[in-house]
Amino acid sequence: MKKMKAGLVLPDHKYGSLSSTKIQNLSSPRFIKFPLRQHFDLVLNPLVQEGDFVLIGTKIAAHEDLNSVPLHSSTSGRVSKITLDFILIEADEADKFEPSIRIPAELPTEPKQFIELIRQAGIVDLGGSGFPTHLRLMEAQRKEIHTLIINGCESEPFLTSNHVLMLNHPVEILKGTELLRMITGAERAIIVTERNKTEVIEILNTKNYNLKLNAIETALLPVRFPQGSERALAASTLGRELKRSETALDARVLVEDVATAFAVYEAIYLNKPLYERVVTIAGPCVIEPKNVWARIGTRANDLFRSAKGFLREPSRVLFGGPMMGEAISDLERPVTKEVQALLALSPDLIPNGQEEACTKCAKCVDVCPESLIPETLMKAVKKGNAALALEYDINSCTECGLCSYVCPSNIPLVQLIQSGKTKTKSHPFQPAYAVFPQSQS
Repeated sequence: MKKMKAGLVLPDHKYGSLSSTKIQNLSSPRFIKFPLRQHFDLVLNPLVQEGDFVLIGTKIAAHEDLNSVPLHSSTSGRVSKITLDFILIEADEADKFEPSIRIPAELPTEPKQFIELIRQAGIVDLGGSGFPTHLRLMEAQRKEIHTLIINGCESEPFLTSNHVLMLNHPVEILKGTELLRMITGAERAIIVTERNKTEVIEILNTKNYNLKLNAIETALLPVRFPQGSERALAASTLGRELKRSETALDARVLVEDVATAFAVYEAIYLNKPLYERVVTIAGPCVIEPKNVWARIGTRANDLFRSAKGFLREPSRVLFGGPMMGEAISDLERPVTKEVQALLALSPDLIPNGQEEACTKCAKCVDVCPESLIPETLMKAVKKGNAALALEYDINSCTECGLCSYVCPSNIPLVQLIQSGKTKTKSHPFQPAYAVFPQSQS
């Protein structure tokens, strides 16, 4: 496979959560909170009422829009509170399951039936985007893809959830991969990870020797961030660079996360909806970094307690990795389906230098995996020049964070580009004198 261009090798900081490769099961916290606002800003409608008793796997919210997926309870207990924004469930500590969660008598035979089962199981992209998986599969069918890539790369520092999932559940991942390949009609599937996980590939190949899923291959790529991005993986697989506006699906390649393949296996073979996922709890401030089966809706502070709390007060807490994750200030916030990690970072990992003038060193250009010129985009955004931002393809930025990471002037390039993308969303391409709407004082 072709090595990705640009990018950067980052300090991995993975040793803490890999001190054990087991995935710890957690008992249910007393309260679990389920946000109702999901993908596409759809607000799910509660299917339960206050006082109702629910089981693990009970469908508690859904939307009639076919672009949506339902939400399932991750604990058994009583519905304590329902608002416009969330459902709160008080656990009964019994952990009783819906009777429907069992091995089905027979499997579907048509791709359409598989896709509907995946939708009803509430499965979304578990690689971070949270995009409904059934929509991705339908688009892959429409594009008549030839290659399915299962992404086991974790080039972000601290993240190890996919690593331990592949070590502990190789057969399930292989079977989930084959299901996705059959549904999409892909000729081949490739499970891809990085060269610091050679034992994973050996385990997958050994298991597949017995399973004889001959359309599934494995591959190792150099450890480089952001190796796991869809476009980078598609380019590595195809052996050519994708055009600026070309998506992986345009190139007839579908990229799905390894955790999504596992969730698909459980949905089809066990009739199990997505109510838990593997989450890495790590960072210099965490006493006992680990990987856990986190129930969807578990609050951040409950997860930190499962890792014995903090050594010292963190300077920043993140959902996701330090490069592309989301900083959170409220530890009462619950984990949602797309959250891969919960990190507590110390001051030495937080940029604190004052912003200075750009030195035109071009480091941001050298590392950009999309061959953009972040310095020019920054100037366009600061000057309110929408046309220039569009001309230099601001919307092709994947917000990987490398430009900000390498900038010696401490310019918040990613935040500026994010702001510029928001302002150019509904802005048509116009001559270069066009400007963003100015705020009124």
